[in-house]
Amino acid sequence: MWITRRSTIRNLIRHVTSGVGTPLMPNRTFETYVFALFNEDLKPGPVSERNFGLFRADLTPVYDVGLLRTSQSETPRMSEPLNPTEEMQWCVARADVGLDALQANIDYVCGLGLNCLPIQDGGECFFPNNVRAHAGYAMNEYYRSNGRNPFDCDFRHTGVLTGADPSSGGCKYS
Repeated sequence: MWITRRSTIRNLIRHVTSGVGTPLMPNRTFETYVFALFNEDLKPGPVSERNFGLFRADLTPVYDVGLLRTSQSETPRMSEPLNPTEEMQWCVARADVGLDALQANIDYVCGLGLNCLPIQDGGECFFPNNVRAHAGYAMNEYYRSNGRNPFDCDFRHTGVLTGADPSSGGCKYS
């Protein structure tokens, strides 16, 4: 099961406000610190570093975590898309990107411990056996596991979202 930032923060807020406490300190409320309340879109660095916040600059929530007094909407379950088109998008490697950059993406994603078994020898997505195809699968796995946020498909400008399902044969992109 993949844990998104939204569900992590939402569960933290539920626990902190529940008064349950901890095993060593039951029935106690705690204060907690959330790293970034606002997106820092002017911050240098990777796109993902600039989008940790719970709120946009105009004070609208990036996603509902149950922090506001009245919930913006019922929080979708993990299997539901956040918007109608989201389920129909996949992250793939841009066609004009060099193989070294794509190999770095594979190394990064697989180094995080995400499921790269399908692109290993004998896996259902091993063929075609080339860096571009394997990078596309790995990049989509990262994008999918992080909640399908567009900024999770950037990979230093080497990824692109597509509405065309890149699955082929026994290799299924989710």
